[in-house]
Amino acid sequence: MEEWVGKIWDRVITRSARREYPQARVRLEEMNRTLGLLLRALSGEGGLQVRAATDIGNTASRTLLQRVAGTGLKTQAAWRETEALCLPDSIAVFPQRVLNRDLYLWLTALGSLEPESSGGEAGEPGAAALSGQIQRLLQRYPALEPRYRRLQAAWQALYPEAREMHSPLALLAAPQHPAAAVPAMMDEPAPPPGAPESRPVPDSDKRHRGERTEMPDGKSGLLMFRLESFFSWTEYLPVNRTTDDEPDEDAARAAEDLNVITVARDRKASSHKIRLDLDLPSAEYDDLPLEEGIALPEWDYRRQQLRADHCRLQVMLPRGAEEAALPERLRVSARQLRRHFEALQPQREWLGRQQDGAELDTDSYILHLSDRYRGQVDVPAVYRDYREQGRDLACVLLADFSMSTDSWVSNQARVIDIVRDALLLFGEALAATRDRFALYGFSSLNRQQVRFYQLKAFDEAHDATVRGRIIAARPGYYTRMGAAVRYASRLLAQEPAQQKLLLLLTDGKPNDLDIYEGRYGLEDTRMALQEARHQGMRPFCVTIDDRAGNYLPRLFGQGSWVLVRKVEELPRKLPQLYGLLTRQ
Repeated sequence: MEEWVGKIWDRVITRSARREYPQARVRLEEMNRTLGLLLRALSGEGGLQVRAATDIGNTASRTLLQRVAGTGLKTQAAWRETEALCLPDSIAVFPQRVLNRDLYLWLTALGSLEPESSGGEAGEPGAAALSGQIQRLLQRYPALEPRYRRLQAAWQALYPEAREMHSPLALLAAPQHPAAAVPAMMDEPAPPPGAPESRPVPDSDKRHRGERTEMPDGKSGLLMFRLESFFSWTEYLPVNRTTDDEPDEDAARAAEDLNVITVARDRKASSHKIRLDLDLPSAEYDDLPLEEGIALPEWDYRRQQLRADHCRLQVMLPRGAEEAALPERLRVSARQLRRHFEALQPQREWLGRQQDGAELDTDSYILHLSDRYRGQVDVPAVYRDYREQGRDLACVLLADFSMSTDSWVSNQARVIDIVRDALLLFGEALAATRDRFALYGFSSLNRQQVRFYQLKAFDEAHDATVRGRIIAARPGYYTRMGAAVRYASRLLAQEPAQQKLLLLLTDGKPNDLDIYEGRYGLEDTRMALQEARHQGMRPFCVTIDDRAGNYLPRLFGQGSWVLVRKVEELPRKLPQLYGLLTRQ
């Protein structure tokens, strides 16, 4: 009986303390693309992205119902970072979805302006700064004022006693002080009665604030803890999460309840394991270098400068590569592809009206005589010749061999195995067309170790040696994409073909150990692709990353990339895609 009454009480008090309209909820994932376009258009910064904000502790005073129910401890704010605008993962402030959508648009427009600080600590946005930012936005874009007034009127109709600067229309803070932002609705009076109960939806993509700390020594195993003048003892158990192979089903649920995730590095055996995994192997076991390192530039978007000789690329051959036949599992698909792509081979046909050739073209000769009788004298083109109509194109396929390709797909095959199969079938198909093509792979371990694997150069035949290199290729390290694209473009530029296709196969965004994370890597890759376009090449990306829509349009353009959702279909779809891209 007591348990039943407790459940009823918890349900009633939680519902009374709730402050949202779940039936009108709008999620960030629904608006992400629209908000990203709006943010980049208003700010003029093409690299800005929209991300989900982290949960922060609610510093505003809670109502009595919230304290009794134990709710309102966490909330979400919005703030502008250097590379992104962070917005709440969902908004249910108003009872109408259209107003919640308008609130997302308004916050994005407000976040497109550089924040101005006014009073308080450095960089902390006070009420005056937020008010000034709103006025600047409305002066710059007067068309936003009707939406702002509509949202303001709807908020004041719900909460007449609320101050304007405590409304979600001013929900913005600086990245240094995200907790200084006014939460969406946690510090306002409860909504009118009748607001439906909402059920929390787990979100695996939710971001958290993090901090580093020193690893406890764990010698005593006991920690003294004092709370409200009561002393107690609690046991400390050092769990090696870094080397734990078994997934913890409760870990994600526990992380959702944390405001800040604290990370410590164990200086014992596990750190040695991490170091050995990430270091380059000795020369005895490493891949085979073909030549000295090649210096390449890199684009620094912060300085707006191309840093000369900033990276060093090493052309290598996979160690242990031996001549190999096509695997049995691929032979049926290879025969089908060869038959299909043989139709793209250059065809021999008769060309008329030539100034010289194998034989006289009767039709052209009669036309030439008629023109002479009318007084039109021109160079006689009265022959025909049997010539080959060739496909004047060259292609470089550049495959991502980073460590992420070592992951498994449905516990059946690794991504790297599927990529190898795709490269093998791609080579079989292009060999049937007699097009000039080259196959390369790449990975990196900081800017001085960009590894460029030669699988097939332009001047090499597609044979058992090339198949052996593809089969021997191994995944490792990171994805410094800009340097690999620049060197592949340099090789492709040396080809005399009229059409030049730079095909990139990847499973994620550019990244590396140093500053190449985030916007820096994206901007460098984007600049490398622009350089390739200026040389007359056509870059195109094939990806298996479900989140590629967040960054590939910025790098390649809307019509120059494709997502293969089912990774196991990549070997079949990659040659088909080449046929579509090179169709006359």
